[in-house]
Amino acid sequence: MKTIKSINPFTEEINAEFETLNEQQLNEKIEIAHKAFLEWKNVSKKEKKQLFLNLANELEKDIEECSRLETIEMWMLNHVSKAGLQKTISLIRWFANNFEEILQEKDYISEWVKVKEMYDPIWVIFWIAPWNFPFNQLLRAAVPNILAWNTQVYKHSSNVPMSALKIEELFTKTGFPKWVYTNLFVSSSFTETIISNKYIAWVNFTWSEKVWSKIWSLAWKYLKPSVLELGWNDAFLVLENSDIEKVVDLAVKWRIKNWWQACNSSKRFLIPEKKYDEFLEKYKSAMESLVIWDPMDEKTQLQPLSSEKAVLEIEEQIKRAIKSWAKLEIWWKRLKGKWFLFPATILSNVTKETSSFNEEIFWPVASVMKYSTIEEAIELANWTDFWLSAVVVWNNEKEAIEIWKKLEWWMIFINANAWSKASLPFGWVKKSGYWKENWPDWLKAFTNKKVIVY
Repeated sequence: MKTIKSINPFTEEINAEFETLNEQQLNEKIEIAHKAFLEWKNVSKKEKKQLFLNLANELEKDIEECSRLETIEMWMLNHVSKAGLQKTISLIRWFANNFEEILQEKDYISEWVKVKEMYDPIWVIFWIAPWNFPFNQLLRAAVPNILAWNTQVYKHSSNVPMSALKIEELFTKTGFPKWVYTNLFVSSSFTETIISNKYIAWVNFTWSEKVWSKIWSLAWKYLKPSVLELGWNDAFLVLENSDIEKVVDLAVKWRIKNWWQACNSSKRFLIPEKKYDEFLEKYKSAMESLVIWDPMDEKTQLQPLSSEKAVLEIEEQIKRAIKSWAKLEIWWKRLKGKWFLFPATILSNVTKETSSFNEEIFWPVASVMKYSTIEEAIELANWTDFWLSAVVVWNNEKEAIEIWKKLEWWMIFINANAWSKASLPFGWVKKSGYWKENWPDWLKAFTNKKVIVY
């Protein structure tokens, strides 16, 4: 029997170990989830709303334990974890308080006939979740899925099994009918088995572009709609009239968010020639002063990476960037004694030919490049396969507005770091994936919009 291990990234000790499901057990769980769907779809909106408000309350009561699990399983700074869980609680409450209006029936007349629109659920939804925000990444999908009367089976990332189990426990403890939410401890080799199951109606995937094509092809092979969130290589565009002290402060805070491993954190820093040397000098100084240590310690600013594999991947990506003419501004190497600790790294002299320009580095590496004209800056910002959000730092609003219009990103943040809210769309452009999470249409996505003409 294969197992999944939870390993503490700071101590490298095994937190826990869990047996994986065999094929028969897996199919049984999916079938039971479908049987649960047949009952869940008849639960009233009033009862559903209360269950989800209870879920938010239970998560809030148990925030200390949930944040501890995020920290010991995937390195998240403990105070960052608590802030992220509060955001997740707000997301649950927003959907619970607004889903009735979003999914309400609509009557109207069109071309002289009466029409009624209503939203029906679509069976069991399968989701593959990432590890970087174990609770938020999973619940921001599970909540609208289940509010739309579907049931959910989840394969969480293999390095956060304790968090995965805790989420299932929260649903059960809150009073949800059993099997409305089902955690799957299963090998990735069973992916096709799950997607091909007749009860699975939708496939959602959050990971990297390296494996997305397999999931996408399987979804289409079995005619299942899908949502894909893949790579990101967000731009941080600095205008010439910007306050460099403010720029450096934002550049440090946002690149180190969740120890660099956040999809919408800035990764490519576009600096005007006249400000380039000053920015680089101050950015290096700020990065070198960051404290890297135990994620449970409030003084820690940089925590361990999620795994030894992550450290090895960083080393290879940095080597590729140097071979393609990037300059190493801060020396990189593993920290002795702790395999999962890795210091901040800055690559300068980055151009469109440098590997890190168009290759997402989901680790503690910042790519810095200069531009001579604003037209060049816009071209560099837009020249990537992976698009999510962009940050623009400026002092002249008129100039900034003209630039916003020319940036081809999903969301643009002005003089502030990127964020997300339940009420606003969160999504991707080009090879970063398709569909938009959060916002009302995210809830509608997991329904069959039924039209009755009479």
